[in-house]
Amino acid sequence: MKKGRVYIVGAGPGDEKLISIRAMELIKEAEVIVYDRLAAERFLSYAKKNCETINAGKQPQNHRLNQTQINEVLIQKAKQGKKVLRLKGGDPFLFGRGGEECEALQQAEIPFEVVPGISSFYSVCTYAGIPVTHRNFASSFHVFTGHRVENGELDYATMAKMEGTLIFLMSMKNLESISQSLIKNGKDKHTPVCVIQWGTTSKQKSITANLKEIAQKAKDANIGHPSVVIMGEVVKQKMDWQKNRLLFGKHILLAGTGESVLEAKALLQEEGAEVTTYSAIQIVEKPENLIREIEMLKQYTWLFFTSVSSVEIFFDTMKKVKKDVRDLQGIRIFCIGEKTKQAVEKRGIFVDRVPQKYDSKSAAEEMPQFLSPKDKILFPASELAGTLLQEKAKSMGVEMARITAYENHINKEEKIKEYFQKEMFDAIGFFSASQAKNLFSIAGEDIKKCTLFAIGEATAKSIYAMGGEVTATAEVSTGTGLALTFLKESKQRTFVQN
Repeated sequence: MKKGRVYIVGAGPGDEKLISIRAMELIKEAEVIVYDRLAAERFLSYAKKNCETINAGKQPQNHRLNQTQINEVLIQKAKQGKKVLRLKGGDPFLFGRGGEECEALQQAEIPFEVVPGISSFYSVCTYAGIPVTHRNFASSFHVFTGHRVENGELDYATMAKMEGTLIFLMSMKNLESISQSLIKNGKDKHTPVCVIQWGTTSKQKSITANLKEIAQKAKDANIGHPSVVIMGEVVKQKMDWQKNRLLFGKHILLAGTGESVLEAKALLQEEGAEVTTYSAIQIVEKPENLIREIEMLKQYTWLFFTSVSSVEIFFDTMKKVKKDVRDLQGIRIFCIGEKTKQAVEKRGIFVDRVPQKYDSKSAAEEMPQFLSPKDKILFPASELAGTLLQEKAKSMGVEMARITAYENHINKEEKIKEYFQKEMFDAIGFFSASQAKNLFSIAGEDIKKCTLFAIGEATAKSIYAMGGEVTATAEVSTGTGLALTFLKESKQRTFVQN
């Protein structure tokens, strides 16, 4: 059997935007991903559906897999001919034991590649506004691990005399011992120190004090692992550049799928938010319901689409029965929503009408402008789509065949429920009424601890029906419109938990 290959990859410090292009390529291609706790789990959402994921995360006093076991897993999976990704927080060769894993692979004659990542030792300090070096205060820096100081790995006598900036990783358990030992060996007890926990993420927080007091101050502020400790005069130069990003420190869940969600995500990340995307809907296609109608397309004068999913399933079904755009000759197309329109037009077909507002109410109000009793409409939709369009067509004497092209099932992924229980999210943006209904079913009352936003009136009504309160509804029912609503509210008041 052909040997696989192992990729030892740095995922960066936590901010999703700080992962490399090469790392993201490998995540999408991997057949097996062995990941650390400090390598953000959000990256696993980019993996292939059939990718095997193995949590090898290490916490103080709680190792899921020890290093020997991790090495064995990498070798075993590679010998099965698989493309194996070892995803590690920060950089794999900077206190990440990447070197040990490479040695084990080399001894087993397994081919491997190493992809560097942005290290937390400088990126976390940057996000906290502290320059590791500064021409007027520090022209050098020194990085240490404080993980096992009891074994005498740190030479405090030498360290206390070092000029420049001292940085400690994995040191919270031993911070008091490190501080006292440095002072005992001659380090000025008034040296400024900053401890930064969960740097570059929405959970980032920090505490600043002098060397003598920092351990107690960090304890009082409940700052623990994982943290970066930076010592030296550069700490006095701390600049809060994040204050210019409206949403820094906020974790927003976008409940939806597709390009609209990605548009909103990009805008929110630009303003500093940590964004998780999740679809509470699992689409189950029902093409068999469409086949008969597609075989008799000539009887219809209009096609109505109200979602990207309905467009994709309709055209996929046409392909299955060997029909193409020529069979749509003489049939006009009506779409609700810019993304729905784009999904049609990317197939080389122009859309005839789109309502001014992207909702069913506006669409129904406009139907008398272009329909007559002579028309016949094919309306592929989900089983949960509203009945407003059907009712309007009936009142006008227009025949409409509404076909269930797909069903919306609840996506019962356990991880999202765990996130709600841990109160990880500050706010939620809902992209449809179905998303709201399903997510409330999954997370229950925990959703009400978050600030809720809706993409449109129908979605807002669904949230209210589930017992939630809507802070704001997008003026324009698009991903961009929803993101701008977040930003508008953030300028007017604090809309999310602190």
